[in-house]
Amino acid sequence: MTDDGALRIMTARTTDTVRGVLEAQSPRADVAEPLGDLVTAAILFRETMAPTLRVQAVVRGLAGSGQLIADSHPDGWARALVQQKEGAPPFALGRGALLQMMRSLPTGDLQQGVVELRSGDDVSEGLMSYMQQSEQIVTMARVTSVFDGETLVAAGGYLVQLLPEAPDREAAVLTMASRLEDGFMDIRDRVRETDADPQAMIDAIFEGMEHTALGASDVRPGCDCSRTRVLTSLASLDRADLESLEKETATAPLEMGCDWCGTQYLVERKDLKRLLEPKS
Repeated sequence: MTDDGALRIMTARTTDTVRGVLEAQSPRADVAEPLGDLVTAAILFRETMAPTLRVQAVVRGLAGSGQLIADSHPDGWARALVQQKEGAPPFALGRGALLQMMRSLPTGDLQQGVVELRSGDDVSEGLMSYMQQSEQIVTMARVTSVFDGETLVAAGGYLVQLLPEAPDREAAVLTMASRLEDGFMDIRDRVRETDADPQAMIDAIFEGMEHTALGASDVRPGCDCSRTRVLTSLASLDRADLESLEKETATAPLEMGCDWCGTQYLVERKDLKRLLEPKS
């Protein structure tokens, strides 16, 4: 944060996290970049606005091109999911596409908001629109995923906000806009050259401005799936369905995979028999 209390910045290097997400989802080439960008956007939003809460960011593409979901957890892990019908057109953003941001509150309720993207908007523009329309905070943000062919080279981004305590809000807005528009609205080359080093980005954006680092967090690819969750989901099935599955596993275990991370779980006949036992 700048020492005058006018601006705060959050930067993130998400190369390893995005790489893990892409390995788990194996998305089509047209999906890889917006998916990586959405993961970075979800992490930046959570770290800035709700560091102790779970955040999901959802982008609904145009004309049946699919839906992307990024999930950022307060423990630092993130994951993503691609939802596309077979034969869907290339994933497309722009006017009519939607960005939805959701926070899971301690009460179990969801706090959410939706913005419609404009013509030419990408994930970065959608994130800024959301911050200004739904959160009512003047924000400049950029996220990017840089590829060499189909190989991810680097991923990351920044989010700069005008704080309510700014002594001269108009001057702070002008400073932020002129500085970021002059070489920081397209950060692809910077991210490629520095592998999205967070400190390098902070030093460059706040060059000449007195500022203090307030903290740092680790981010990584991850998932909260488990064998227990798999069995719990099976336990919610009707008894007739469980009995049918139990018969099928007489010759081979049931194999179930996590849609998010791809982890495979084997459910044996004895597991299903236990689920069918009368509850005491």
